[in-house]
Formats: sequence, C-alpha cells, structure tokens
Amino acid sequence: MTPAHLHRLDALAAHRAEVTARLDALPEAVVHAAPAPGAWSLAQVAEHFVRIDGFLRLDGPLASPLVRATSGARRRALCGVLALPIRIPAPPSARAVMPTAAPRWPDVRDRWAALRAGWRDASPATGAVAYRHPLAGPLLLDDALAFLLAHHRHHDAQIRRTLRSLDVG
Repeated sequence: MTPAHLHRLDALAAHRAEVTARLDALPEAVVHAAPAPGAWSLAQVAEHFVRIDGFLRLDGPLASPLVRATSGARRRALCGVLALPIRIPAPPSARAVMPTAAPRWPDVRDRWAALRAGWRDASPATGAVAYRHPLAGPLLLDDALAFLLAHHRHHDAQIRRTLRSLDVG
C-alpha cells in the first residue's frame, strides 16, 4: 500500500475507534434506541458503516482505462455531496448497505473490527477496482478510501443528532 492509502486507512481506523469508544460508553438501551420513528439507532448507523466498508475489495479486477481516468472525478463528486450539511437519502440500489431492523451493538462492533483487521496487511493490485458505488460506479483504491472516510464523517452529524435527541450528547 502507498503512504496515501495507509494514511486514509489510519483515518478510517481512528474514526472506527472514536465511534466504538463512544457507543461502548453508552448504556445499551441508548445505543439501540431509535430517536424517532423510522430513524436509525446508533447501532444501526454503525452497522451501516460495516456494510459500506464490506464492499471494499482489495483484490478487485483491474480497472479499465476509462475507470482509471474518471475515478478521481467520481470520488470528488461523491465527497462534495457528502460534505453538504443535508440528509441524503440512500438510493434504492443501496439496499445492501442498509442496516437491519435491530442489530446488536456488540455483534456489530466485532464484525466491524474483524472486517477492518484484514485491510492493513492486504496487497491490492495497482489500478484495480476497489469499490463499486451504487450511483457513481467503480472507484480505485485511493478514491474508495477517500469516499469511505467522507461517508463516515457525513454520518457523524447523524450520530450527534441522535445523541442530542436521546438527551445524551
């Protein structure tokens, strides 16, 4: 992995550690409480992270010349949208990354840790497709990691809102 990849992996690991520490410090009832009908609990937000992260492929197929030429532009567009202070509804094609109705935080935490454990030691192929976004399409590894970090940071506001609505944060 390149230094840029390792830097982004470190940032993702730090984010996971922050979320994990925050949820571990809360009573179980708070972690699993939905702040409003139809809203996600904190455990569901974390499970969404696990599902999103699970689509990262460090052994993906080699990208076509078109994908290699456009991956950065797609990543910049995605990150630009995620930087907006608005709620972004998931498209119907993102059903696979939506959380289950009642995930248990300890299970989610363990799955997230196990998923991430294998990333650092991987040797991804240069120029391989690492992620297929449901709307933006294929991304190379550096762009995929930047997208994942922007996506996780986008949900930080949701976590803060949920904590406030539950009178915790």
